[in-house]
Amino acid sequence: MAETIDLAIGDVQTTALTALPTIGDSVPGVVITFHRGGLDKFTAWLVDDLAANGYAAIAPNHYHALPEGVSLDDRRDYLTDEQMALDIETSADWLAAQGRVDADRLGLIGHCMGGRTTLVGLASFPERWRCGCDWYGGRLFSTMGNVPSPADRIGDIACPVAGFFGNDDMDPSPDDVNRLDALLTGHGIQHEFHRYDDAGHAFMNFDSENHRATPAQDSWIKALDFLGRHLK
Repeated sequence: MAETIDLAIGDVQTTALTALPTIGDSVPGVVITFHRGGLDKFTAWLVDDLAANGYAAIAPNHYHALPEGVSLDDRRDYLTDEQMALDIETSADWLAAQGRVDADRLGLIGHCMGGRTTLVGLASFPERWRCGCDWYGGRLFSTMGNVPSPADRIGDIACPVAGFFGNDDMDPSPDDVNRLDALLTGHGIQHEFHRYDDAGHAFMNFDSENHRATPAQDSWIKALDFLGRHLK
């Protein structure tokens, strides 16, 4: 079961959710960069299910950057791609420091806000990752901080990418997904996209009114297969 640990990111003290498989002497690891809901039940479920499938998992709390009392609706005024990339790097370091984790077999995944941040992390530290999974990450062409947008940094990614998108989503819209597909193709980056009819944003989140059971289950099955091919 996922446990909360203290995590030092530079001089900042924050928390993370973690879980390790019960068996295995050399296991792959996955960093989860969370959605709008933060370290909630859905994120805890991801951590637990990855561990149950043989992966050491960690989800850092990016919201340490929010001053006390700031609403999640205002989070973009405080979150930056530079800070979230540092959160991801520190989480990868934590995994690598665990004696049972193979530091050469790490993946990065995220949903919603975390889908966008997944692309940021893959581009920021391309040498660390064997693969990445992006669920409906929006605002791909917008900046958050003082670095170029994820779309402008696609060429820095050095691993295969899987994407999962709802065709009723407006952020990213189907046109946005097409543009991302073309960027990855243009840079020669191996990728596979899965698109779902009658599904919008947050279709995998069981706590969302947008949850759609069939695409949610299908996308997770496909993601575990993708992770297995590249990490196991």
